[in-house]
Amino acid sequence: MLTKTRFLQFLTCPNEFWLAHHLPLLAAREETLEYQHLRQQGYAVQRLVREMPMFRGIDPALYQVDFERAFKTDDLYAKSDVVVTDKRTGQLSIYEIKSSSKVKDEHIYDVAFQRAVAELNGFNAAGTYVITMNGDYVRYGELVPDDLFIVNDVTDRVAAKAWETKEQIANAFKYLKTMSVPNLLEYCDANKLDCSYIKHHFPDLPEYTVFDIAYLKNDKRRELLGEGIVAVTDVPEHFALSPKQKIQVATAKSGQIFIDTTEIGRRFDDWEYPLHFLDYETFSYAIPQFDGIRPFQQMCFQYSLHTIVKPGGETTHSHFLSRGDDDPPRAMAAHLREAMGCGIGTVFVWYEPFEKGRNSEMAAMFPEFKEFFEEVNAKTYDLMKIFSDNLYIHPEFKGRTSIKKVLPVLCPDLSYSELGIGDGMTASISWFHMATKRYDDSRSQQIFDDLCAYCHLDTLAMVEIFTVLRKLEK
Repeated sequence: MLTKTRFLQFLTCPNEFWLAHHLPLLAAREETLEYQHLRQQGYAVQRLVREMPMFRGIDPALYQVDFERAFKTDDLYAKSDVVVTDKRTGQLSIYEIKSSSKVKDEHIYDVAFQRAVAELNGFNAAGTYVITMNGDYVRYGELVPDDLFIVNDVTDRVAAKAWETKEQIANAFKYLKTMSVPNLLEYCDANKLDCSYIKHHFPDLPEYTVFDIAYLKNDKRRELLGEGIVAVTDVPEHFALSPKQKIQVATAKSGQIFIDTTEIGRRFDDWEYPLHFLDYETFSYAIPQFDGIRPFQQMCFQYSLHTIVKPGGETTHSHFLSRGDDDPPRAMAAHLREAMGCGIGTVFVWYEPFEKGRNSEMAAMFPEFKEFFEEVNAKTYDLMKIFSDNLYIHPEFKGRTSIKKVLPVLCPDLSYSELGIGDGMTASISWFHMATKRYDDSRSQQIFDDLCAYCHLDTLAMVEIFTVLRKLEK
C-alpha cells in the first residue's frame, strides 16, 4: 500500500523509501519532542480550519463536507483533510491544510497524489486547494480564522503535475523491486549523511567528513566522493577550495590550532564597556498565542544577560523568564532595558541576525522601547564571527561555529550535557507546555528552573569564550 507520506518520501529520497518498506525497523526514527510538537501544532491548525465559515456555514442541501476523508485502491491510500462534494454535480473540491506560510512544491505533489487516488475511485476532483497561514495576520483578542488562513487555489498547478504524479507512482512501485548498490553519491540533499539508508550501509564513516567543510557546494562534495574521498584529512592539496576552506582542511590535517591574534586584537579595540552578553529564548507557533504576534513569529519569552561594567570588573547577571501569564515580549523588553541601565557599550551575541531580528520586531511592536532596541542593535557584535571568519580554527570544531561546538573545546569545564534542558528547541517547547498549564505546579517549577539554567549557560559561555580570547593578547 503506497500512502501519500511514502510517495513524498520516494520523491525526496528513493533509498530511504526503499529501506522504510523492506527494513522498517532500521529506517524508523525516534519520535522526538520536536516531532510531537509539530504534529500537535498541525492538529491545532486543522481544528481551527474546520471552524471557518466556508466549511461550517455551507448549505448542507447543496454540499457535503467531509473531514479526513480517505480514498484508496488495492495499492494506493490517501487521506484528504477536507473534501467538499457538490451534490448537484458530484464534483469534489480537495483541501489540504498546511502549517506553513506559503505553498511549497511538495504541497503540490501531496495534493496531486490525493487527486490521482480520488480519480481512480471514479471521482472528479474539479478543484484543489492548499490552506496556509496568513503570515501578515496579527492577533488581537480572539482569533479570526478567516483572516488567519489563506485558501490558495492550486487547481492548475496540480493538474499540470497529473501525468508526472501517475508516472512517479509507477516508478515508486518499480523501485521497491530493485536492489540498489550502496553508493555514498546517492545521499539525499535533505538528510545527507543522516539519511537512514546511508547510515545503514556505511556505519563506519569517519567522524570528520567532507560534509563538514564549510559552505562546500554539492558538486564539489560529489566530486570528492566520486574519487573515494570521504574524510576531510584525505582531501588533496590541489583540490579547488576557497581560502577559508583550505585553512579548515589544512588545520584538520595538521591537527594544529590556527589563531589570527592580530586581527582578533584589532577587533578587541573596537569593543567598548560596559560589555553585555545577551541571549534570547523564543517560541514560534503557527497559531499566534498572544496579542501582537504573527504566525511563526519568534516571540521572545526569556533573556539572560551577563555584564562587565569596566575592565577587570566583576561579571554580574540579570535574567527574565515569563510564565506565560503576562505579555511575554513586552514584559521582557521592560526588564531588559532596566537591566542595561548602566549603559550600552558593546552587546555580544552568538549569531547576530537572530537577536537583531528580535530586537527590530520588538522595536516595531512597542514604540516605547524603539529607541532602546535600535541602540542595542547599533552596538551589537556577533562573537561567533571570530570563528566563522576563521580567525580561530581548531580541528575539534570540525568546521562548525555553533556555541555548542566551540564551548567544550575552549572551556571544557562547562557543558550543556548535565542540564535538564540542553538545546533551544527543547527550551521553546518546554516553555510552551509550562505556559499553557500542561504541567502541575511541581513540574512547571522544574521546567522554570531548567530554562533559567540553560539560558544562563548560553551567556556565561560567551563570557568564558571572551575571556579565553582576551588572554591571547598577553
